Amino acid sequence: MAGPYEGVTVVDTTGLTGAYATRLFAGLGAEVIHLEPPQGSALRRLTPFVESIDPPESSLWWSYLAMGTHSVVVEPGDTDSMEQVISQADVLFEDQLPEHSGVPSEMIDSSTIRTRILPFGLSGPKRGWKSSNLVAWAGSGILYTTGFTDRPPVAPAAPVQLACHAAGASALVGTLLALRVRRLSGVAQNVEISMQEAALTIAPETGVPMLLDDRVHRERTGNRRDLGRPFGLYPCSDGFVSIIVLMPRHWVAMAEWVAEVTGNESITEPVFEENAVRIEAKDLIDEWVEELTRQGTRLELFQEGQRRGIPITPVNTVDALVDDPHLEAAEYWSSTELHDGQTVTVPGAPFRTNAQWWSTSRAPFLGEHTEMYIN
Repeated sequence: MAGPYEGVTVVDTTGLTGAYATRLFAGLGAEVIHLEPPQGSALRRLTPFVESIDPPESSLWWSYLAMGTHSVVVEPGDTDSMEQVISQADVLFEDQLPEHSGVPSEMIDSSTIRTRILPFGLSGPKRGWKSSNLVAWAGSGILYTTGFTDRPPVAPAAPVQLACHAAGASALVGTLLALRVRRLSGVAQNVEISMQEAALTIAPETGVPMLLDDRVHRERTGNRRDLGRPFGLYPCSDGFVSIIVLMPRHWVAMAEWVAEVTGNESITEPVFEENAVRIEAKDLIDEWVEELTRQGTRLELFQEGQRRGIPITPVNTVDALVDDPHLEAAEYWSSTELHDGQTVTVPGAPFRTNAQWWSTSRAPFLGEHTEMYIN
């Protein structure tokens, strides 16, 4: 079934910063063209690589984020070929400042929406500064809050490009709105995304309004949070579980569970029904809760905790997620082909609708579609 954005042509001249946005566009049915230099997009050079596949087709980042798209190679200085591709664009994604853009403005039709994803946006003293996923997280303030109190801040897992994905998601929303405005008014908008601002928007410790008002530093607290007790990650026999107890009924169920398993009746004393008291006695509460969690597996604790109505979940590994019976029953996982023909599991659509039109077709070979767009 055709997607809702069938008939919209998107040209992507970015690397990682725009790839998630244009991947979503491709999933929605748009015709997405990666305009690549002869050596290929920078996205093709991101690890991990599939050893059985020769570069530039071996990057798993490319295989995932370029699903359902086209690849067109244009030689440096070949403005005629570039113009043939750009002239077809309803949307042009860029990651360079206007003065450094590889696409001349006179080449772009007045009806084309230009979406730029930049480290710090188009204005301000940091306008021309360089960035990366980690720089964006640091600039958003979120890194200050991650890690343990007596240690330096901790970066998000190295291969996880969350700030780039946040910028890409913001770019998608902004561009979809621009397409609607163009449809209603005939006027093409310019969409500007700052990676710093996109990361700040989703950073829970720095982006919410109350912190902007009071400017209070939220110190690093490790894998626990002093909003309640128990609140955070707790060790079990095969990893960790996440437990969050804030509501009185959750605490009563938690205390009864601990008492039943460990024989510790002290935890059921009425004084601990007050969240403020539990926070004051957090080390003691954590010790008592760990006496319970260390005796079970992630799955055992999850199932029993949920049965008791306690907010608890396993800290899943990738293997556990792929084998998760809930995700399997929900038919979340999809599949695609790599460039050597092998079929692999990939995440499904980030939303659900009544129609089945989400595209996960194979990512293109370098230059696979050049002759379709260039005479």
